[in-house]
Amino acid sequence: MSEVKDPTKALESTGITRRGFLKTTGAAALGAGAVAMGGLAPMTKAEAADAAATEGETIVRTSCRGNCGSKCPTNVVVRDGKVVRVAAAELPGDDAPRRRFCVKGYTQPQRVYDPDRLKYPMKRTGERGEGQWERISWDEAIDTIVGKMGAAVQEAGGTSIAFWSSYGSYGVLNGQMAGYMSVGYGRMITALGATVLGAGADYAQIYEQSTLLGISGNDTADIANAKTIMAWGGNPAEAYIHDWHYVCDARENGAKLITIDPQFTASAAHSDIYVPIRPATDGALMLGMANYIIDNELMDTDFMKAKTVSPFLIKEDGTYFRMSDMGVEPTEGPVSPTTGKPTVINPNVVWDNATGALVAAASATDPALEGVFDYQGQTLTTVFQKTKDSTKEYTVEKASEICDIPVETIENLARIYATEGPVAVLTFQGLGHHVNSHHNYKNLAYIAALTGNAGKPGAMMTRGSGMYPFNAKAYFMGMGPGVNTTGMYLPKLMEEKKWGQKDVDIRVLWMANGNVLSCESGRQELIEAVKKVDFVVCADVNMTDSAQWADIVLPSPHAYETEDFDPVCATPYPTYYHKAIDPLYECKTDLEILQLIAEKMGMSKIYGDGASTEDLMRAAMDSAANLKFGGGYDAFQDGKVGRNYTHTPASLVDTFKGTASQRLEYYIEKPAPRNNFGQEVHDYERLPYYEHANESYWENPLREKYPLMGCSQHNKYHVHSQCAYTPVLREIEPEPTLKVNASDAAERGISQGDYVRVFNDRGYAVLKVVVTEGIKPGVVSIPHGFQADQFVEGHTQDLTNVVMNDFCSNSSFYDFLCEVEKYEGGER
Repeated sequence: MSEVKDPTKALESTGITRRGFLKTTGAAALGAGAVAMGGLAPMTKAEAADAAATEGETIVRTSCRGNCGSKCPTNVVVRDGKVVRVAAAELPGDDAPRRRFCVKGYTQPQRVYDPDRLKYPMKRTGERGEGQWERISWDEAIDTIVGKMGAAVQEAGGTSIAFWSSYGSYGVLNGQMAGYMSVGYGRMITALGATVLGAGADYAQIYEQSTLLGISGNDTADIANAKTIMAWGGNPAEAYIHDWHYVCDARENGAKLITIDPQFTASAAHSDIYVPIRPATDGALMLGMANYIIDNELMDTDFMKAKTVSPFLIKEDGTYFRMSDMGVEPTEGPVSPTTGKPTVINPNVVWDNATGALVAAASATDPALEGVFDYQGQTLTTVFQKTKDSTKEYTVEKASEICDIPVETIENLARIYATEGPVAVLTFQGLGHHVNSHHNYKNLAYIAALTGNAGKPGAMMTRGSGMYPFNAKAYFMGMGPGVNTTGMYLPKLMEEKKWGQKDVDIRVLWMANGNVLSCESGRQELIEAVKKVDFVVCADVNMTDSAQWADIVLPSPHAYETEDFDPVCATPYPTYYHKAIDPLYECKTDLEILQLIAEKMGMSKIYGDGASTEDLMRAAMDSAANLKFGGGYDAFQDGKVGRNYTHTPASLVDTFKGTASQRLEYYIEKPAPRNNFGQEVHDYERLPYYEHANESYWENPLREKYPLMGCSQHNKYHVHSQCAYTPVLREIEPEPTLKVNASDAAERGISQGDYVRVFNDRGYAVLKVVVTEGIKPGVVSIPHGFQADQFVEGHTQDLTNVVMNDFCSNSSFYDFLCEVEKYEGGER
């Protein structure tokens, strides 16, 4: 690689910033220099199909580590120690149709050699955020970090060290699944009793739907069995093409496709029905549909009685009425694999119409769905009755007014959902990026319970992702983190220095596995909080927006340069990272870095005093259950294609085995906040519910000043910020663009291709405009995944804030209002 294309040497020798460097070298990188940088030879159709190796080349089976959830099994072709091309790995037998890849995967060879790749440790020489760096040795970097960490622990305890991550990479050795779960980070964090600052993104769905309601979703391949498909809040044709494959299969079998989205996307263009909903009102639409279904007797009452919590009785305090409330002692059940303790069997009670008595749900012949009953002075109400009463105000007419959708359209959606099933609802994060979003998943479960659109082939509320069993004990050297919360609370922590009743004085902040200061909402508030931290470290593959706010940056390897295993798997074939090439430059894995720190701190025993990579991987992978079923470490070695043995025909459909009741739940008996700091938990958290968004709602008086509602669109050329500078992708999509409706543009004197300033009281961004009829009037689409220096000025996350619903602690990227004006500063 020539010196002029080396960003870190350019910074060192000339003192120019990353932005200046990329502006001067980017054009060359897109031309002949692209091959020099990445060895990315033009790929023929045959090569794209199977990445066949020629003489002098080898094929390594690994996986793509793009943060899109796909984790595609990948064949990497290596020549002379360089990655030259990649393709989707073949999957054996009946799983062959699951083979998957996308344009981002094909460009991974360039990402290995990206222009902003970090090459060696660096320390800042100017103020934080200025982008001025000096190369240092690993010894100096580790000594500095250990000195800062040691002093912080001595003065303020283990919680003074905070590790902040998102979803950048997971692995049993490296990465931070659930914020701290890997051998590398888990053992360090639990040994110190450190603070974990986990992800905020997507937790409306993760916490409400997956954790509290226990909905795991159907296998992606089951989409093909649907008779109706609703793409709700997303664009699978571009943003999740592995779903689109099965959508097309279903369409060929006659399935109807409906897209519900403020933007007319590629998915909408292929749909039978397109519903341009107002942002953040999806929950009201669901409740309007529910009331139409009830009023027109379109319910599947047999399903409601047998497969849902609808007939369960609840007491006035909101808890379930159980047999123990009638004097029947609970019995001991099977041992829980989670707690290791016997479960307690205490059956729920229903009113049995057949016997006219209160009985255990399992013994009822005809459980009542509606009604209020009395037991020794206690008032008991069925879950369905309670829900129906609490949501009856959301008539079709009211939903129409809130959502800006014609009454006839809502009625038609409700009829289709109730009568043209099985219905596969593909939920995407357009449904989950407002402060009110977590209610959507209760509401969706409610309409599924009313109609039987769950628990059967082709009927789903989300598409699921598999998990290969692993030994979590391998990640722990203590009881757990000292504090475990969401990184979005960093401003609160830095101001109050408390979490609940616990003192937390963060002195050292470690950012890794996610570009949090580019991709989380409330960017400026988060940056101000980071400025208050004494010492900041960032470990990453690339020079990110987050790295720019660190005191020391540490270079991490690309996925093709590591050996690791990711238990999360979107196909039946888990993500095993076989090392294709040795780490470039001076890169070290998370585990290697933390082992060096542990050694300097006298803690090397937490990693086994010299245990090998294989030893540590076996500790996590070779559980008794895995070995019993032929799994574990050896199942992925010597060219073997390990399969997730828990993925069976029975696991294709979610049959509610993850719930305490073994039924579809839409009522939460004991709602507990994800991050508990003593906040009030409202009673409405138990039930399907609608409330306006925090800021982005139509009636907000702030719209007089900022009339436009912001949202975003994930396209095929971005995985958040991971591919921000990948040359071939930036040749296709060279800069961020703002999408605005033609009527809104005309009102503001904005023409196609103008540069515009989008702004509110929190911040602004300057970027090129796309004027289109393909977005709802009053809404603008803010691009996601570009870094700060790719905008003319500002950053789109500067428009957002850190306000979250404190029940699920979910980043709310779309919950903001803004205005757009023509930019008068000229083009770049």
